[in-house]
Amino acid sequence: MRNIHSIHIFPIKGMQGFSQEKCLLQENKLLENDRRFALTQTATGSHLTSWLPKSHFKQLVNQPTLAKIRLQLVKINPLVVRINNQEEAFDLTCLDRRQVFVKTVEKLLKPAKYISFNLVESMKGGLSDTRDQWVSIGGTASANKLIETFKLDRSIFRFRLNIWIKTEFPFEEFSWRGRIGKIGEVELEFLSPVGRCNAINLSAETGESTDKLLPREMRAKFGHSNLGIFARVIKTGKVAVNDKLYFI
Repeated sequence: MRNIHSIHIFPIKGMQGFSQEKCLLQENKLLENDRRFALTQTATGSHLTSWLPKSHFKQLVNQPTLAKIRLQLVKINPLVVRINNQEEAFDLTCLDRRQVFVKTVEKLLKPAKYISFNLVESMKGGLSDTRDQWVSIGGTASANKLIETFKLDRSIFRFRLNIWIKTEFPFEEFSWRGRIGKIGEVELEFLSPVGRCNAINLSAETGESTDKLLPREMRAKFGHSNLGIFARVIKTGKVAVNDKLYFI
């Protein structure tokens, strides 16, 4: 039963994610274009950045209105997106178009007049919450358990994980820790559970927040606030939806 259900990338940290039918996983790297860009609250700044802690960036925890902005993926290479079904498209690899994109986001977010944003690009890898370039993997049974328990909409984009595996039992992915798995051509070392923050309170479909703080509710209900598991790619290869996960 452990087949890939879906593959997701999140090109701009804290913003809309997109599904992919297949992707290349490279040793010690995130998915291509995953968390490649991030918004900072600065008037000026470098357009390239090395890895920084998430406190340096505007994301759902400190800028929940980002969930109200809907992105559409026009092209993956180069990375081109649209905002809120507008006709204009933005090639984020082009500095001029990137600046226009940021100004459009500012108008939609309506920040205080003295606040401006800058879109920075990772110099190497992705700007994930951990310095290590780990892929995040979740079990569908775990997501469904949270959705049913807390009466959430059924979009698993809320949980912002890269690869979802069809599973039978909630949180069974935690038992994969310390094991080596193979999917398609790829080999993965499963490492540690993904601790969840209040970003999961926000619906990926509507941008609306839950009435209660889900991490706190999870701790009360399940004794933890984890969902998904980090994995390190130890052998490069391609994976696709419906590829089977097995352990070696």
